[in-house]
Amino acid sequence: MTLQKDTIAALRFGLGFRPDQRGERDPDAMVAGLRAVAAARPIVDAAEDERLWTELQEFREAKKADRKNKSDERAAMIKDERRDFYRRLTRVWDASLARSVEAEHAFAERMARFWANHFSVSIKFPAHASRVAGFEDQAIRPHLAGRFSDMLQAATMHPAMLVFLDQNRSAGPSTKAAKREGLGLNENLGREILELHTLGVSAPYSQQDVIALAMLLTGFTMRGRQGSFVYRDEWAEPGRFELMGESFRGGSQQETLRALEMLATHPATARHIATKLAAHFVADEPPARLVEALEADFRRTGGDLASLSRTLLTHPDAWGPLGGKVRQPQEIVVAALRAAGVTAKTLEGRNDPFKGLTLQALKDMGQQVNRAPGPDGWPEASAEWINPGALAIRLEWAARMGEALAARQLDPREYAETALRDALDPQTAWAIAAAAEKREGFALLLASPDFNRR
Repeated sequence: MTLQKDTIAALRFGLGFRPDQRGERDPDAMVAGLRAVAAARPIVDAAEDERLWTELQEFREAKKADRKNKSDERAAMIKDERRDFYRRLTRVWDASLARSVEAEHAFAERMARFWANHFSVSIKFPAHASRVAGFEDQAIRPHLAGRFSDMLQAATMHPAMLVFLDQNRSAGPSTKAAKREGLGLNENLGREILELHTLGVSAPYSQQDVIALAMLLTGFTMRGRQGSFVYRDEWAEPGRFELMGESFRGGSQQETLRALEMLATHPATARHIATKLAAHFVADEPPARLVEALEADFRRTGGDLASLSRTLLTHPDAWGPLGGKVRQPQEIVVAALRAAGVTAKTLEGRNDPFKGLTLQALKDMGQQVNRAPGPDGWPEASAEWINPGALAIRLEWAARMGEALAARQLDPREYAETALRDALDPQTAWAIAAAAEKREGFALLLASPDFNRR
């Protein structure tokens, strides 16, 4: 079945249809959307994150003091502060979800999530959550239409990444600071930059390259109290280090940034990014011609992400039949809400009819916000998301979401046409129309292969 271009654009490159939006289909407009989203006001800015981090440090100190000097009044205050923190954090997560549900520039939203997962950070402890929540807005979104090397630098230097990969405790082995403060070299960030963020696991780098990059990264840390990036010369290992055949001077922030620039524009990085991007949008085993075109664009432009996106959106192999990918939990939740025309006001309201069907549902389905299982982020392979256990949870969610949609007095047949348009299989449409109750009709659609694949 040949589908309309609007349908492929919305389901493969976007977040699904909304009844109050025309949707995107023009590559130039979709690339322009990257610039619009990059310039948009963040949900959480760095200054607010730092304030929250500082408050949490004070909270931890108060909690420690309370152990020594127990007081019912102080214990109640600490409990209130903890509750307030999680309430504020939940509001940020709700706002992020609502942004996707309402998004006009859906392709840009998808790209933001793709890159945030590429540079994956996950919550390690409560105070860290305050920085992880703002990572995408501060390190990823501003660079959606810029250069990959700039995004790499921003992600590497962001406090969420520094803490996640223990870079904030890494110091040059020969420095006085390391001996004085009991610190040592930590290779985590250097390894993940090479293996995940740039060259890829199959690239020709060695353990010596990992150590060299880790040495160059010493000095990259954060102010403990403020939670902001700082370069500490006294932590940086001096000397010269050879990385991928090039020599770099240690103890220099500019030299470390030059090393990151070299890695960002390396041919192996071009291949790694091209393959990963095509696999995310088109198929687990993407068309070779598409990967080659993306790789060539990356190498030609030095990692211009607007140009890379345009190549993806204009290549004929990117517009083939749908069904090559399984929608991840975040995608099906957002698509279900978009098709219902849900607004941010509804989701952020006190009487949200979808409470328990969004953030909690994502946790149940194995994709809890800011809790990716490791530095490699959420898995891309479809088989990771569709197995007997995962399928059972999706079916349960579909039934509960069906009840919530039925309560809004929506027609399941109209909803199905809005959600999928000409991608709706006639047999699925017949089953929805034949359902005894509205809630069953909604559940049938939400559990169908039509809705769960893209």
